Amino acid sequence: MVVKMRDGLKYVAMALLIFSFFCVMSRIDFVVHSTLYDYGLQFSYEWALEYWVLYPATFVIFASAAGFMFWLGSRKTLRDLKISAAIVATVIILMIGGLQDVMFFVFWAGGLPSADVVWWWTPWRHILGSWSSVSQIASTLLALSATILLWTQTIRKRT
Repeated sequence: MVVKMRDGLKYVAMALLIFSFFCVMSRIDFVVHSTLYDYGLQFSYEWALEYWVLYPATFVIFASAAGFMFWLGSRKTLRDLKISAAIVATVIILMIGGLQDVMFFVFWAGGLPSADVVWWWTPWRHILGSWSSVSQIASTLLALSATILLWTQTIRKRT
């Protein structure tokens, strides 16, 4: 009973850590793409390209570190390895799904842009030709659904 409760607390702590990371990263994105413009930042592909590479790289590094730290603190069973991999996959799936973009607008910018605004900065706009708030919400919900399915499969006891 105590072991199950301890495992449950570890899962909750990891979920809070991931949520906090997405909050911080969406706030950093808000500072760069909103606050700094109020202080005279001028858009340039020179700094933007570096930012666009480092921003998602930070998610991958965090995901890898979180999964590895879980593994280090575990009993090192096959199940613990699966959970560590699920932690890494969760962060990357949610990042690809654009959770941080939705959080950017909902938490920091006062709401999502209207449905007719094209999200030109997303890679999906370049791949699919168009991308809007509706597309982004659908993508984020799909990523959240994939994450729920991933964790359902990861935690489910095999008999």
